[in-house]
Amino acid sequence: MKNRYDLDKLRSDRDAIAAVLEGAGAKLDGSGACRCPFHDDQRASAGIYERGGVWRFKCQACGVGGDVIELVERLGSTDFLGAVTALGIPPKTAGNGAPRDANGAPCTPTRPKAPEAAQTRFDAAAYARECAARLTADAAALDKLWRTRAVDSDTARRLGIGITADGRHWTFPVSADAVKHHRADPDGDGSKSFWLPKGASSRRLWPIHLDAPGAVWLCPGELKAAGVIAAGRAAVGITGGEGADLPDGLAELLAGRAVAIVADDDQTGRAWLAKALAALRTAGIDARAVDLGLDKAAGLKDIGDWILSRVQEGKEPAAIAAELDNAYELADPFRPFTLGGIWTARETWAPVYHVRTGLRDLDTGLGGGLRVGGVHLFVGKSGRAKSTTVAQIALNAARAGVPACIVSLEMPRRDMGHLIAANLADVPRAALASGNIRETVKDKLRGVLREYGKLPLTILDDSFWSGPLTRSKLAEIVADGCRRFGWRLICVDYLGLLANEPTDASDYAADLENSAALKRLARVQDVALVAVAALRKYGRANSDAPASLDDVLGAGRICYDAVNVFDVDCQQDSPRPGERPVGTVRLRVLKTRYAGLGSAGKPLEFRWFPSTGRIEDQNPQRGLDDQ
Repeated sequence: MKNRYDLDKLRSDRDAIAAVLEGAGAKLDGSGACRCPFHDDQRASAGIYERGGVWRFKCQACGVGGDVIELVERLGSTDFLGAVTALGIPPKTAGNGAPRDANGAPCTPTRPKAPEAAQTRFDAAAYARECAARLTADAAALDKLWRTRAVDSDTARRLGIGITADGRHWTFPVSADAVKHHRADPDGDGSKSFWLPKGASSRRLWPIHLDAPGAVWLCPGELKAAGVIAAGRAAVGITGGEGADLPDGLAELLAGRAVAIVADDDQTGRAWLAKALAALRTAGIDARAVDLGLDKAAGLKDIGDWILSRVQEGKEPAAIAAELDNAYELADPFRPFTLGGIWTARETWAPVYHVRTGLRDLDTGLGGGLRVGGVHLFVGKSGRAKSTTVAQIALNAARAGVPACIVSLEMPRRDMGHLIAANLADVPRAALASGNIRETVKDKLRGVLREYGKLPLTILDDSFWSGPLTRSKLAEIVADGCRRFGWRLICVDYLGLLANEPTDASDYAADLENSAALKRLARVQDVALVAVAALRKYGRANSDAPASLDDVLGAGRICYDAVNVFDVDCQQDSPRPGERPVGTVRLRVLKTRYAGLGSAGKPLEFRWFPSTGRIEDQNPQRGLDDQ
């Protein structure tokens, strides 16, 4: 039996406890502070102090403490007798209490030695039980776990979650030989997480809960997975977080189960999501990225924050689980394309906005005008009033209060401005082109400028963009204009002058890419996009035969992607003395997707005034003002 004299002397020896700590890898500074050898301490959160003649060790981060003998017991996973033996206390003492050697001769105690590496095993299971019992008995700590992490007391007990003696860290029994700690106060000082023992592998799975129905939620972190489990759904946690590769055996564990993953709202989280999806799918796992609408700026960085927000709203676990299930279903890439998915989509039944052209028969035939979200193609031979027709539609839309834009690749904005001014003032365009405007014309123009100068119509030409206009530049221009002006009608005049991108392999490849880009632009910006295109001049068997979709020049697939395709033609009547020229613009339907115009069998006809450029209904009394 050990003598009390030896034990008291050992406990009062500062050098003894310092030697044990230094042998375990912790170096004391002048104040007695050191890094804790029991966890991956990033700063000096531990130290030694003297109380009542006994030197003691204490870690403020993980809560481990005790005198030199208790320190060796924990480091060496041994009992009291093993600890004092390891510290070199002689087995015999003299009658007066002075220490003696094995032969009974008086001797001087040797300086205690640090335990051997093989003796410094940490009893993770016992430590985890101690922390779990402490949490279970602490109602305030359980309440904090629920309020700050959305993990209820039943889930905490089931998973063995605990808390350190100082209340600064939650503990997780990730294996029989390792315990992970996670800071209880997310905004507190010190390391966010650490392991006991120090150096334990972070590539582990914890918790593993596969009994609940539905997809298994794979979470980079213990508390995130615990929150999912508390909500009533299956989950697996990756203890290494976003910085770790998937642990070995995960694919075998999840075999036959669908997996849901929510990326943290940061670059690291999204990168981990991509890596995890690739690894699981390669292993044959049905893994799916789920969007919960996370927003780091709004305090919703990860799935744990999302679940906590629902708890704070007063939602029960069953309601939270239903939201998780719904988010998982919505993440199915095939779901929007199933009949049920199409029928349940809001946009399937939403009213579709139409931009009225101001040409009564055309609007009636199109069911209200040009449908937004699609491309409308106006084609024809050179000089057949294509640009004039499109300019009239844009002007009519603007007069009706619909913001519109003409992207004029062929006609300078000055000439387009003259065309519209002549149209509104009912004066010949030729009277404006020279710049020498007669007073009678000026009077009409002044009235037009006063009345229509603020129409929501924008005309862009090549002085607005630098270099050739490509599809990518066009997309940027339209996006900016839609944000600033709210454009609902975009007219591109004309398609053949849209330049190739440097990456286009050929003109034909460029035509295909341009076609796809226009279709995408109309859909993304939710505008009616009108494009003007020319007809081929050569290669037709009969130049007088009606045009077909195959005759459209440089359109790629746009003829087939477009909502409507119209062949534009015009004819001027024989002039009568003293009367201004008049004629007819005809729109022959080559294709229509949402209307029955194609079955009419005859073109739509409108009155045309070549000198002013105006196009209107055959019955002008029921024209634009009555639309």
